[in-house]
Amino acid sequence: MTQTTRHRIPDLDVVRGFALAGLPLVNLALTFGEDHYPRPDAISSFLHDNLVLHRFVLIFTLLFGVSFALILQSASERASRPRGVLARRLAALFAIGTVQLFALDENLQLVVYAVLGLVVLLPLSYLPRRAELLVGLGVLAGSVAIIEQDPQAVGYGLKIVLTSVGLLALGSAAVRYGIHTDLANRARQLHIAFLVAAALAVTTLVLRPNTASVPGSVLADIRLFSTSAVYVTGLLLALRTGIGARLTTVLAPLGRMALTCFLTQAAAAVVFAALVDVRGWNYAALTFAGTAVLVAAQATACARWLRRFRYGPAEWLWRCATWLRLVPIRRTSVAA
Repeated sequence: MTQTTRHRIPDLDVVRGFALAGLPLVNLALTFGEDHYPRPDAISSFLHDNLVLHRFVLIFTLLFGVSFALILQSASERASRPRGVLARRLAALFAIGTVQLFALDENLQLVVYAVLGLVVLLPLSYLPRRAELLVGLGVLAGSVAIIEQDPQAVGYGLKIVLTSVGLLALGSAAVRYGIHTDLANRARQLHIAFLVAAALAVTTLVLRPNTASVPGSVLADIRLFSTSAVYVTGLLLALRTGIGARLTTVLAPLGRMALTCFLTQAAAAVVFAALVDVRGWNYAALTFAGTAVLVAAQATACARWLRRFRYGPAEWLWRCATWLRLVPIRRTSVAA
């Protein structure tokens, strides 16, 4: 969920912060439950289904694969058994995810990442990078072929798992190919990727496919992936413009404290759901404005925290569990 602070990549922190900022748009309703959350109007429903649903989780999942490979690279420089370090890190994440599952909002996301990291990413790390890339592409293609729409059905769960495996493998493979090391020199490639993804997203949106059929389901998945790609490539391109510094200032602290923020989002939603009955509220105001307020508060708190500390609280605990020692958390000077 985060890369080592020895070689931080600001662009990845910004994209991770962006993905984190979008998660409450879906997770708020999931925490309250369908019967206790206001119904969306037509515009909100359109925005939710075509621009929000699953998009930010897909980006978050891809970035977990990226972080996995970055941590493995770092551990290879510092430990004789780097995959043992990764196994401890994933086991610690499983424990954190279990706490979230039973004590907070019943979200399985961290548990899934930990399990897939252990049973998929660790074995794939022994293969050549080309093989990992092909596995990621193949599994992702296999997920597209599943058309199950019922969240309670086995097929739906299988589709989610396959999608996650594919994205995790692709994120890890991207690091092994070194794509993350020279993002500043990939402006032309980012422009091409952005334009292709935007064309696919708009085309599949206009076609409005019937997701109950195989062709329609495939088109819907293409819209899902292409919209997510538009977000990532568009954001990376925006970082090369005049607003890049502002985006970094707001989003990078969120990305650096992604685990802490993810857990505090869950805790805040659970407490809010227990104290307030929102069934008569306006959906758009609650979902979009509520997310904006929550994320703005987190961004401010994270920026202030990181002035004094090198890691967020959850990141620090996770790091200590990874290395089996107390890691210094306070900054030694303002310059640090």
